[in-house]
Amino acid sequence: MGEYIIEKALNNNVLIANYYDEEVVLIGRGIGFGKKQGQRIETDKIEKIYELRGYHEQERYKTLIGMTDERVIKTVIEIVDTIKEMAYGEVNDSILLSLTDHIIFALKRLEDGIVISNPFIKETEALYPQEFDVASKVVEMLNEKLGVHFPHTEIGFIALHIHSSINNHTMREMNMMTEVVARAVQIIEHDLKIQVNKDSLIYARFVRHISFAVQRVMINDRPPEQRNLEKLLKLQYPTCYNVAVKIVKMMQQQLSKPVYESELVYLTMHIQQFNTEVEDV
Repeated sequence: MGEYIIEKALNNNVLIANYYDEEVVLIGRGIGFGKKQGQRIETDKIEKIYELRGYHEQERYKTLIGMTDERVIKTVIEIVDTIKEMAYGEVNDSILLSLTDHIIFALKRLEDGIVISNPFIKETEALYPQEFDVASKVVEMLNEKLGVHFPHTEIGFIALHIHSSINNHTMREMNMMTEVVARAVQIIEHDLKIQVNKDSLIYARFVRHISFAVQRVMINDRPPEQRNLEKLLKLQYPTCYNVAVKIVKMMQQQLSKPVYESELVYLTMHIQQFNTEVEDV
C-alpha cells in the first residue's frame, strides 16, 4: 500500500497530500494539526479521501480553503457526504470543489444582501426531481449549521451541481436544457393563450419529453417517421402543430444542431394535452 505524503495542511482537519503522484484531499479530525510538508500520514487518522483531478482543480480548492473558515469547510464536507448517501448514482469527487466554490460565493451574496433570481427553478425541479429533493436537504443543512437563511431558489442551483456530478454533464449543458424547456413553455403560453400549470402531471411529462428530445438531438438519434400520424395531427390540431414547429425551430437555434421533423408528432401530442387541460377546467 502506498503512503500519503503531506503537500499542504489547509487547516487542522483538511490536508492536501500526494498519493502515487496524484493529489488528494484528506479529511480527519486533527489530521492537519502541527503537520508539515513532506511528512507521512497515518492511515488510521484518515476519515475521508477526495480525489481532485488536474492541477487547476487542486489549486482552485487550495484558494477556496483560504477564502473561508473551518466551519464552512466542515459543513460542505458533511453536505457532500449527505449527497453521496442520498443520491441515486455515483457522485463524482469533483462535487467537493464545485459545491465549496458555489457555497462560499452564495454566502458572500447573502451577506451583501444580493439576491440572485432563478427563473428556471420549476424546470429544474421537473427535470431532476431526485436531485431537487437532495438539494432541499442540503439547503436545510446549510441554514441550520451556518445560521443563515438561503431562499428557496438556492435549491435549484444546488440541484444542478448534484446532477452534474452524477451524470458528468457540464453546468453549461444543464443550463441549456432548462432554458430550452422554459422557452418551449413560453411559446406554448403565448400561442395558445394559456397559463401552464407547472405543478401538473402534464407539465412534468412535457418536460421529460423535451429532455429526451434534446438528448436525442445531441447524439443525432432520429425517432422513426410517422408521416400518416403527422398529417392527421396537422389537420386535427393545426394550432398545436404550428406551436410544435416553432419549438423545433427554437431548439435548432439553441442547440445549433438539426432537429428532425419526426419530433413534431410527439411534441404536438404533448402540446394538445395542455389545451385539453385548460378545456377541462
